[in-house]
Amino acid sequence: MARPLPQTSGTIALPGLAAPVRVVRDRAGVPHIYAESAPDLFVAQGFVQAQDRLFQMDLWRRASQGRLAEILGANFIDRDAMTRRVQYRGDVAAEWESYGPDARAIAEAFVRGVNAYVSIARARLPEEFVQARWTPSYWSAADLLNRTDAFLDSGDALDEIRRAKLPDVVADAIRLVGTPPFLVGAAPSDASTRTRAPSRAEASASGVVVGEAVASLSAPARRYLVHLVAPGWNVVGATSPWLPGVAIGHNARVAWGMTRLAVDTQDILVEPMADVTRREPELMRIKGRAQMLPFTRDVTRRGLVIASDREHERVFVLRWAGFEPGMTAGLGALALDRATNLATFRDAAARWKMPARRIVVGDADGRVATVDAAPRGARRLRRADAAPSTTGAALSATVVFPHLIHRFDVGPLPRPPDDTALRMEMTMPDWDRSRAVVAPGQSGAPASPHYADAARAWASGELRPLLYSEGAVRSAAEATLTLIPAGRR
Repeated sequence: MARPLPQTSGTIALPGLAAPVRVVRDRAGVPHIYAESAPDLFVAQGFVQAQDRLFQMDLWRRASQGRLAEILGANFIDRDAMTRRVQYRGDVAAEWESYGPDARAIAEAFVRGVNAYVSIARARLPEEFVQARWTPSYWSAADLLNRTDAFLDSGDALDEIRRAKLPDVVADAIRLVGTPPFLVGAAPSDASTRTRAPSRAEASASGVVVGEAVASLSAPARRYLVHLVAPGWNVVGATSPWLPGVAIGHNARVAWGMTRLAVDTQDILVEPMADVTRREPELMRIKGRAQMLPFTRDVTRRGLVIASDREHERVFVLRWAGFEPGMTAGLGALALDRATNLATFRDAAARWKMPARRIVVGDADGRVATVDAAPRGARRLRRADAAPSTTGAALSATVVFPHLIHRFDVGPLPRPPDDTALRMEMTMPDWDRSRAVVAPGQSGAPASPHYADAARAWASGELRPLLYSEGAVRSAAEATLTLIPAGRR
C-alpha cells in the first residue's frame, strides 16, 4: 500500500508552538512560513523541512556523525571511525556563541520542529525508510554542530600530502572522513549529469546572481528553498535541508551569493610516535553485532593522529582549523540573514568561518561589495596550490547504497549551458521579480509532485519565480497549512 505524503494543507497541532504559524507552499513547492515569533518560526522551519526531506536529513546526520555502520554494517567501520575523530571536542558554550547570541535557541527550536515530524514519521514510516530498512531517530541541537561538511569542503590536506610525497596511507585516511549523504548508483545513467562549472556569485546595482556547482544532478536536491517571516525576520533563499535559516538569498534590504574561497585550513605534520599525548577511547555500534566496537582517537599537542609508521616510529598528524570553535558549515548564515546594509553584513560575515567563501553582496541602495568569510588567520592558497584534486576529492566522496530501492525519476535530461543545480537571480529592490531553481525539486519523496518538477526547467535553463511579498505569495499559493500549538483547537 502506498504511503501518504506529508500533510500540506488544513491544520496540524504541533508541540512547542506558542501561537499559530501559517505555511503557504507556492506552485514550486517553496514554503513561505509566517510566524508571530522567532522561536515559532524555527519550530515551523524544522517541521516543514523534515516533512519534505526527513530521509535525506536522517542520512546526512548519520553520515556526518560517523554512524552509518549502525544501519549499514561493518563495511563502514573505518569510515565512521575517522569521521568521528575529526569532530569538535572543545567548549560547547564557545561554539554556540561564535554563531551568535541566539544561535543555540534557534537550533533548539529548529530540532523541536524536526522531532515533531519524526514522531509522525515513526508512527507510519515514509516509503524511503521502509525501503532502506531503518527508522528515523530524534534530534538534538548538538547534531547540527558536526564538522564533516566543513572538512569535506576544505580538502587542502590532500594537496599537501601529494606535494610532500607522503605515503598513500595518509591520503587514504583523509579520504575516509565523511560522505555527502546522497544516494547514487540506483539512478539511470542519464539522470546523473556531471558538471564542470565552478560555483559563482556576481552582483550589480540591480541584483545578485548565484550559481552553485555540484558533482551531479542527484535526487533529492542538495539545497532547499524556504521563506522565513517573523518579527525581525523576512528572508528567502536556499539552505541545507538540515539547517535553520537561509545560507544564500535576500532579505528586505540585502542580497548575497557565495563562491568558493581557497584557503589553507588543513596541515599534515610528521611527528615522533613518542609525541602522542593522549589516547581517547570510544565505542561504535555496528549493525548485526551485539557488542559495541572500541576504537581510539590519538592526539599530539599539535593535532589529530590520522596514520602511523611503526617501522620509523613516527605518526602523521592533522592540524585543522575545524578543531576550533565556530567552524560548523553553514550555521553562520543565521547572522547574515538579518543584515540591513553592507556594514552590518560585514559584521555578520565574521560569524561565517566554514566553508571558506567569497560572498558577493548588494543592498537596496545599489551598493555592491565582496566579503571574504574564512577562519581568522587562514592563508589564501595560491593558484598553483589549489589543485583540482582538492575539489574533486570532496565532491567524489559519495555514498553508494545499491541495496536501496530508491526511485530517481529525473531523466533523461539534456545538459543545460549553465548546469549548476542551484541558480538564483535576485532583483533589487523589486524582489518579486527574483527567480530561482533548485534541481530536481523541493521534495525528497519520489511520489511528491515536487520531487522532480524543477528538472525540466533546469535542463532548459529556465528559472522560476522566487516570491517575496505576501500578496505575490498569496496569488501563487498551492496549499496552506496552519500549525497550531498542541492542545489548542
